[in-house]
Amino acid sequence: MKARGWLFLGWMTLAVGLLAGCGENLSLSNLFTPTPSPSVTATVTFSPSPEPSLTETPPPPTATPAPTFTPEPSATPTPTLTPSETITPGPSPTPTRTPTRTRIPTRTRTPTRTPTITLTPTITNTPTPPPPRLGILRPGLLSRVLSPIQAEINAIPGEDGVVRVELLGEDGRTLYREDFNYVQYRGRSISFYPQIPYQIVAMAETGRLQVSTRDRFGRLMDWMSVEVVLMRVGRAEIYPPVITQQPYLIRFPQEGQRVRGGSLLVSGLARPVNESPIVVECIAEDGRVVASQQFTVAPPGGDQSHTPFLLEIPYRVESPTPVRLTFYQEDPRIPGLAALASMQVVLEP
Repeated sequence: MKARGWLFLGWMTLAVGLLAGCGENLSLSNLFTPTPSPSVTATVTFSPSPEPSLTETPPPPTATPAPTFTPEPSATPTPTLTPSETITPGPSPTPTRTPTRTRIPTRTRTPTRTPTITLTPTITNTPTPPPPRLGILRPGLLSRVLSPIQAEINAIPGEDGVVRVELLGEDGRTLYREDFNYVQYRGRSISFYPQIPYQIVAMAETGRLQVSTRDRFGRLMDWMSVEVVLMRVGRAEIYPPVITQQPYLIRFPQEGQRVRGGSLLVSGLARPVNESPIVVECIAEDGRVVASQQFTVAPPGGDQSHTPFLLEIPYRVESPTPVRLTFYQEDPRIPGLAALASMQVVLEP
């Protein structure tokens, strides 16, 4: 079919060339209208259209999807998912379990602190000793001080609301005295920080810093002191306090209790502040000493904070007499008191 078409076109081209050479007035439209027009249309519509339409266009689409959509790629994601699952659960449980096991020994350390409460057996028989009603926290025993002394004092003001602070020289002379009025804090524990100036002639000497309170009758309620080294020049050396607990604890009688029969039974605990004996006195409101006695106790040993004692003090009164039951020790080096504590009772015939 193609060979015949090309032969026909060749004859047509030759004819056109001959006609063009014979006459110029002859048009091309008159030459092609009778015979070649139907043959041209037949060749154009017939020759190209059946060949591309019938050249097996359907097979290529059927052949291409077969290799592209084979189940082989679908099998590739399945092995990739399995290693990801096996890797992640492996390390994750092991680190999370190890910290929980490390917390177990930390919890076992807390019971190791409970043996520190082994002090409770000693406190069961002896209640926890309270701090002194008057406490000198600074300076401590035998501290080397310069003027002015920066003191730190804990106190419960007396019935008159006054706390007296004094500084004595080694011969008992008064180097400083001041009454601090804390009547608004009467009966409450307070802390204050007085500056205590002094003047001495020697380069250094022993002194005693003392704090005291009194009741409305002028009787001593509490007393605390500490010995220090007074210096004119040099460098101060401050030591911590030694007396941090109330030195005398009375279990019987109770505060304000009435006692009759001419004999006062006293039981309590003592922690001596020095080697001098402990003096017990019953002082009436007018200052008379109704009864007195002195005794000594050994320093507490072992885990004990205080040494127990038991006294029987005879007395004689004509009528119910309020007295202040006083315990004190004297300073063996500088004249005066070292420590004192007291309570009120009523003695009856």
